[in-house]
Amino acid sequence: MEDIRVHQYAEKLELQGYSKRVVKDYPAYLKLFLQYLEEHEEIKKLVEATQQHITGYHSFLQYKKKHHGKQLTSATVRTRLLSIKTFYRIMGEEGVFNSEMADRIALPKRHKHLPRHVPAEKEMVTLLGAVQPVDVLTTRDRAILELLYATGLRNEELRTLTIDDLDLTEKTLFVRGKGSKDRIVPIGDWVMPFIREYLEVSRPKLLNKSSLSELIFLSKNGNRITFGNLGDLIRKYAKKAGLSAKITPHTFRHACATHMLKGGADIRYVQELLGHSDLSSTQIYTRVGIMDLKAAHKAYHPREKEIIDG
Repeated sequence: MEDIRVHQYAEKLELQGYSKRVVKDYPAYLKLFLQYLEEHEEIKKLVEATQQHITGYHSFLQYKKKHHGKQLTSATVRTRLLSIKTFYRIMGEEGVFNSEMADRIALPKRHKHLPRHVPAEKEMVTLLGAVQPVDVLTTRDRAILELLYATGLRNEELRTLTIDDLDLTEKTLFVRGKGSKDRIVPIGDWVMPFIREYLEVSRPKLLNKSSLSELIFLSKNGNRITFGNLGDLIRKYAKKAGLSAKITPHTFRHACATHMLKGGADIRYVQELLGHSDLSSTQIYTRVGIMDLKAAHKAYHPREKEIIDG
């Protein structure tokens, strides 16, 4: 019966438009909760779980250690609990479980951190310049990197873009965001030549009989680019550009937001561009960089000025 519940949960997540990662991970996390209930609470059915069992599971996660001896991060604990909360909410709406159970599950406060390293504008120019579009794959790669920097798309959002999502006349993309939060974003005039060259020259050569022909960006075998492939691609060019910091697809998202705000863009425009439902998610990018802060401190603090003038 519980296996059926897990399967139902996956189906409901998919029907409600959750990302593929959530559809895959949340049912797996539900299985871990079931395992906890059986091993630590001697309960084999989800319907028997109470608020006290949820609290116990929260404590268990906080002190649980991974195989290399480190404790689970607060973000991981929050995600595991959120998967349970979402399960009870969805099943409560279906009348299978008490809907109040979801409301009783308190989630740890999310700590929003700006990444340790956001590439400067010059670093992004160097990175993009390391991708010279001279053949099928480098033409594709330059289009991908320029588009990531221009739009701040998430890894999965870029990889699942279809031809129908692209409006070359209006220079916009229709993006299927997390939790069915769709949005339309501008591509950027400077990106268009890279996109057009890829579509006209490279993409036809990547297509084959087994290709997912609706996708914009294809792997060298004509298939969907995987999550890991995109990360590997970016790390390769970051290394070629001589950048020592870890660069990921999400780094491009951070750089896009940070550089636009630094350039004077309204925060609500950046919120819409990134597809954030909550403005607080965008506000982490308004934090002043430490080097800028040091420079301002030295220039404007009266005590600093005394040292300079003295």
